[in-house]
Amino acid sequence: MLCVRPLLLLLLFTALPAWGQEEELSTPQETDRFLIEKITVEGPKQAAANIIRSETLLREGGTYTEEQLRLAIYRIHRLPFVLDASFALRRGSRRGAYELVIDAKPARWFFFDTSVHAFQFGEPLDLEEDSFTTDPSMKSSTTLQGLVGARLFVGRSGVLFGALDSEEGIQAGFTQYDLFQRGILASAGYSRNACCVREVLPLALDPTFSSWSFQSSEKLSLGIAVPLGRRQSVQISLSQRRGDAGTRGSVLLVDSPPEQAVFQGRGTLDYRRAEVKWVLDTSDDPLLPTRGYSLSAGLEAARFDSRNLVGIRFDPTSSQGVHETVFPPSHAEDLVAAVSWIRHWPVGQRQTLSLTSRLFQGRSRLENLVLPGQDQVIGSVNLDTLGGSVGFQHAMTLKRTRRASNFTDLRLETGVEMGIESNRFDLGPSPLRRFAASLGLVFRNQWGRVRATFTYLDLGSIFP
Repeated sequence: MLCVRPLLLLLLFTALPAWGQEEELSTPQETDRFLIEKITVEGPKQAAANIIRSETLLREGGTYTEEQLRLAIYRIHRLPFVLDASFALRRGSRRGAYELVIDAKPARWFFFDTSVHAFQFGEPLDLEEDSFTTDPSMKSSTTLQGLVGARLFVGRSGVLFGALDSEEGIQAGFTQYDLFQRGILASAGYSRNACCVREVLPLALDPTFSSWSFQSSEKLSLGIAVPLGRRQSVQISLSQRRGDAGTRGSVLLVDSPPEQAVFQGRGTLDYRRAEVKWVLDTSDDPLLPTRGYSLSAGLEAARFDSRNLVGIRFDPTSSQGVHETVFPPSHAEDLVAAVSWIRHWPVGQRQTLSLTSRLFQGRSRLENLVLPGQDQVIGSVNLDTLGGSVGFQHAMTLKRTRRASNFTDLRLETGVEMGIESNRFDLGPSPLRRFAASLGLVFRNQWGRVRATFTYLDLGSIFP
């Protein structure tokens, strides 16, 4: 059984190497410092080059250590339109001065992301809206997801994108880099989906562990990241999904068939999320990292509202053949404090070990909670939520090509994760324990990424 106190000790233990490394990097132990009188970006066009130059957080005329220059390259790696980057120092106009030359490999203007995910469940589950089930007992399923889109650089340091996503529908967004020439990033995104998006709410918002389906929906997201030095930043994100109610059903199907309420667009759902966090990041790649760490701590708030819901059930005794139930307006809101970190260790030239961990605690308030598959409504509930997770991953590079006409990565990834969430609610699966083991193959080139993954997921049956 996974309990919170050992998990907390493990999380604190894994954080110590990160804090220790930060102290080591901050201590001026390197004697060689380089005066950078000019920064040149080679490879991308002007707008992309402006973004890359600003993302280094280096200034012409400043002096930097080799480690500080390397961390600047890592920040460039984390840009979504950069595949690879390296730097070199050329002699400047006078002795002791240098020109920093950054050679960046940009991604194509057209991009795609495709994934095939097969699941084997430890108990019957109903998780995905767009999956096709391969087992009548709901103990296995496969999901197919894909995205195609294009990006356009506009102005001095802006990026406009549009995409068609099998899950989110039509998407459009804009990201402004180096806002006010202070390295600030601001972004906005919009998506519209005709049908259907499913949200599995956290236990703090729905302690019955149910999923809600939007028959049609719109989503708006906003974000801002303010750098605090070369490794740290404050990040704020807001999102809202609003749409017509589709269905609401239990995720766990151990002892019964799916208990599902069908609304067929009769009623509206509103799901809002906000997050503010401090982030310390030295990882070298956002998609396929090989070294570094990321530590974050902050507050997360969420609110879920349902209004004008009318449940529809087949009723052979009724003259109309259906029975309708009108539900009162309901809402749930929570505030969570969370800390998480990820650490990557290179092993030789082709392998990487990673440790991920998260700990959170929060409080939520629910009004007019509807039990799945029933007409019963609970008027008011206050919950305290506590939980965490820890995971280990291993990645092996099977192929890595870095030529102008052929940029490819092929990696084999394996991982295991354990987690627990508890809120002391008698009518739901609390504590909810989770165990997942996965095996996946990831291919990336200058156009996009393809991922095939198999996951074994158990939500409690392997634990006493």
